[in-house]
Amino acid sequence: MVRQLQGQEENPFGEEESTTPKKIFQVLNQTVETLSNIPAPELALQLFLQCAEAANDCDLEPVAYEFFTQAYILYEEEISDSRAQVTAIHLIIGTLQRMHVFGVENRDTLTHKATGYSAKLLKKPDQCRAVYACSHLFWVDDQDNVKDGERVLLCLKRALRIANAAQQMSNAARGSAGSVTLFVEILNKYLYFFEKGNPQITVAAIQSLIELITTEMHSDSSTPDPAADAFFASTLRYMEFQKQKGGAIGEKYEPIK
Repeated sequence: MVRQLQGQEENPFGEEESTTPKKIFQVLNQTVETLSNIPAPELALQLFLQCAEAANDCDLEPVAYEFFTQAYILYEEEISDSRAQVTAIHLIIGTLQRMHVFGVENRDTLTHKATGYSAKLLKKPDQCRAVYACSHLFWVDDQDNVKDGERVLLCLKRALRIANAAQQMSNAARGSAGSVTLFVEILNKYLYFFEKGNPQITVAAIQSLIELITTEMHSDSSTPDPAADAFFASTLRYMEFQKQKGGAIGEKYEPIK
């Protein structure tokens, strides 16, 4: 059953909204409520998020927030399978990234929840990928008010700590270092935000991560992983290409060895 948010007015659609949008969203809410009562929580969550996007397109913040909150309640109470949780988290992150209707307080609340869910996924690699995906919630290209470089860096550092923990667990379980794939994925996120002009993503940070990956790959306990090696090599080629291309981006890459 769709639950009422604590402290929210009985009608989240607002008395001042035009009759047509209000009726549309009431019908949508009733439809999703019906689906919530049958064994299809993943589908219901997806519909809640689609309704939130529709409300976003109509600039109806209270409605969008209500649908998002119901999606979160559904996630917490009905989705327990670890694979389904991973899919749901990335769907939530992707949808929230596209939302422009939320004010600072509502967006912070929803973003905080999403990052919290990400860090609690069952498997370390899933945690890592969800946490670094959350970095995009703090830096949105077409929203000047959503560019928080420090929080982006915090997400990436947290993902790096989780990747390190996954590496250590692999070493303890198998007696050999695990794949560097997660580290390379995080490096690519660093490069993305570096090119976007995030001042918190420095040449020194990128250089340090490259050296970490190189060290892990050449460790005596490392296990050969051709796919990870190719991924890292491709990333290095991309960086070299950006240098050779020149221009403003090329100048940014020039100090990186």
